[in-house]
Amino acid sequence: MKIRRITLAVLLLITLLFALDVRYFPKGDPAQREPSIHFSLGGPPRIPLVQKEVDFVQPQGAFTSLLIEGHLGTVDLKSVDDDQLRIKAIIWADSDHGLELLNVLETVSGSEVRYALVGEAEDLVQNAGISFVAGVPAGMEVTIEQAFGEVQVEDFVGFLNLETSFSNVQVDGLQGTMRVANSFGELDLRGIRGPLRLEDAYGTSRVQLLSMDGGYNFDIEVANGVLLGNAPLQMDTARNKVTAFGQSDQGVHPIVIRSSYGRVTVNVEE
Repeated sequence: MKIRRITLAVLLLITLLFALDVRYFPKGDPAQREPSIHFSLGGPPRIPLVQKEVDFVQPQGAFTSLLIEGHLGTVDLKSVDDDQLRIKAIIWADSDHGLELLNVLETVSGSEVRYALVGEAEDLVQNAGISFVAGVPAGMEVTIEQAFGEVQVEDFVGFLNLETSFSNVQVDGLQGTMRVANSFGELDLRGIRGPLRLEDAYGTSRVQLLSMDGGYNFDIEVANGVLLGNAPLQMDTARNKVTAFGQSDQGVHPIVIRSSYGRVTVNVEE
């Protein structure tokens, strides 16, 4: 509960500061104007006193989707060539007693399998942390929910859904479809080949798209922020808002971005 109260207070304070920035200090082209207020998620990481590992191995079988709920840790994800779903969870806490009361719950619902941290009391879970290392068969749908941590994705093939807050996200290589809902974090999406829908608030988003057959169709709105990059866009600017449309080749694959109070860079590489 303590973390939730602190988070709410921080959200309210930052929202107020950004509102004052836009209301009383507007200047320059809305497409290029940097917000006067910046924040960083850097700093020394919390060092856990005790930790334990829990491993899960599942044949893919009828599973088509995976849900991982992260908290105060790192989620590492990559696609693998075999048909085994492998999950390693690392739980950490401040005491041996607290660690004994924590575990990873594996839940199967139809074709979906889910992994989450559970404990005997809500406060115990909120003040502990969990990291995941996941290797999933190519073609699966994966959803990652992460708060106060990091997400690292490498060479992923399939459908990826990221729901993150106060987290740094790095994707290096994706073939398929990607959807991201992010707030108060940094996104670095590189080597993306496929449709993308990105919703971001109070963050920095860098998107590198790789050329693909059919090309891309761009639909981008940035409110109270900055839009940069070499994507083929026609931009209309109004007070504190940039609207951009465009396409490459036939414009088959949609790239939809909605951002507020942030910085967005979209590049297309051959």
